[in-house]
Amino acid sequence: MSKSRFYPVPLTKLYKLLARLDPEASVDDVLKLLGLKSKRTATRYLSTLRWIRSRLRRVGSFDEFMDELLTILLREFKLENAVRKLSSAGVPITYTSLISSLKDENVEITPTEARAMINWLKQLDALRERKIPILVTSLEERVLEDVRQRGAVTYSTLAKKYGDSVRDTLVELWKRGLLDIPVLEKYREILEKAENLDKLPPNLKGRLFATWQDRITGETYSELVIPPRARISARWAF
Repeated sequence: MSKSRFYPVPLTKLYKLLARLDPEASVDDVLKLLGLKSKRTATRYLSTLRWIRSRLRRVGSFDEFMDELLTILLREFKLENAVRKLSSAGVPITYTSLISSLKDENVEITPTEARAMINWLKQLDALRERKIPILVTSLEERVLEDVRQRGAVTYSTLAKKYGDSVRDTLVELWKRGLLDIPVLEKYREILEKAENLDKLPPNLKGRLFATWQDRITGETYSELVIPPRARISARWAF
């Protein structure tokens, strides 16, 4: 699934659109009613409006709309099972953990849809979170928990906090299947065999590798350079 069907928009504004616009409403109608300036934002509202309108039995009061939306989410996406699974495993609810849990229910959603569902559950006052104590006694554990709590983060964010040594930690966690780092997948075979990420074969090409020469031995090597904006996200197994 590549295109999102709905977006994390405020439910008060979504209800306003439902109550005042007819099913044939256009992007311009949304722009005018909500006083928006961005056509991109208005298009997201319109997509969400059409998705929810096709599932509502009728447009009643705001409270009735909120109740029915919760029923739709629970029924269509098996959210009760998915959230219960996260709770039982002590896993924080982020868009990545929700996607993983729903996948076990044979439900596929986009990251944007996952964010929307979490956002809506909170607006509906249907989601409560407890803080669970996690003891972290090593750099690996600290890095892993940071990513898990955020759901996804850029490499530069972690490097700023932990320094350049975080690269090796991230690659190790990725090798063990605990993290998802898409930019590394193409080179999995090479990286899984590597003993030193600074002394990789010299003929490696691409933006992930920099070539350097040892001044003492004269040997040439490649080193792994993870791009600052590379996305790193948690992987969950239930």
